[in-house]
Amino acid sequence: MRTRAVADRRSADRRSPDPRRFESLLGAFIEDLRVKRYAPSSEKRAINALPRFFIHLRDEGVRDLRAVGEAHLASYARKLRAAIARYSGAPLRPMTRRGYLHVVRRFFAFLTRTGVLLRNPAADLVLPKPDHLPRTVLTPRQAERLIHSPSRWSWLGQREWAILELLYGTGIRRGECVRLDVSDVDLQQGTVLVRDAKGKRDRLIPIPARAAIALDVYLRESRPEIVKDPRERALFLSYTTGSRGRRLAAGSINVIVTKHTRAAKIPHHVHPHALRHSCATHLLQGGADLKHAQELLGHRRITSTATYTRVSVKDLLKVFERSHPRERRPRRRARAR
Repeated sequence: MRTRAVADRRSADRRSPDPRRFESLLGAFIEDLRVKRYAPSSEKRAINALPRFFIHLRDEGVRDLRAVGEAHLASYARKLRAAIARYSGAPLRPMTRRGYLHVVRRFFAFLTRTGVLLRNPAADLVLPKPDHLPRTVLTPRQAERLIHSPSRWSWLGQREWAILELLYGTGIRRGECVRLDVSDVDLQQGTVLVRDAKGKRDRLIPIPARAAIALDVYLRESRPEIVKDPRERALFLSYTTGSRGRRLAAGSINVIVTKHTRAAKIPHHVHPHALRHSCATHLLQGGADLKHAQELLGHRRITSTATYTRVSVKDLLKVFERSHPRERRPRRRARAR
């Protein structure tokens, strides 16, 4: 009887995770993100953020997540506000703190949904507001110089040319770019399928003509020379020793953008995401509809598109005057001669 009781208790533990075992709950949360097809960046963010939160709870004397209350979460938010970034030595930016707290809020929502907790103490957790507009947005001339920087006559140059054209031409994210397979690109139809994008959604987007030309050159001339295994599905391949012919790493995209930013003599630190912002901003400045930009970028809410694109008040005024019925000037009738 005693052996059976122990077995029943162990079986129950497997069905319902112990709220006192923080790390096991983290593993269950990560698995839930994978099942729901969240982007790998969401997993990485949770792996980085939650252990920091667990240390805070233990410092506060909390050994059971059922004992966590709003006061513990508020003290953690205050600790983040006073924290110093490891590399820069500056206080954590509001967007960084927002990311940490967003993971905590999603974690407690998961615990409540799965029955580990009866109530969600993070339901009303307030996230810091962004302190500024998105990263540097290039001018059209700077974007053109950047894209023209890679050589058209080398395998690496053709690969980097295709990457820069695709990032700026379609506005896809860095992670979406490196996850592309050859089969996702249809040059005949002029489309690229972005799989497992942020928000667990796939989207089909058009490839601009210049990006299509760069991709065609890369696929015909460079990729066959770089690939080692004919079964490799990745679109963009690494050329470094030890990983040649395998899928290009996300960090390599940073290196490529930084290298050609310097070569193009652009006086800014340009991150790959800046090409996404630049793409959307230039589209809107050129008269594109905000809804179309939202579909291209894959934003669930149109407010995200408005936040991640820099459109000047002057540009908005032009759209307003062109589009709003009260602002359209009536045509003057020609005077009879």
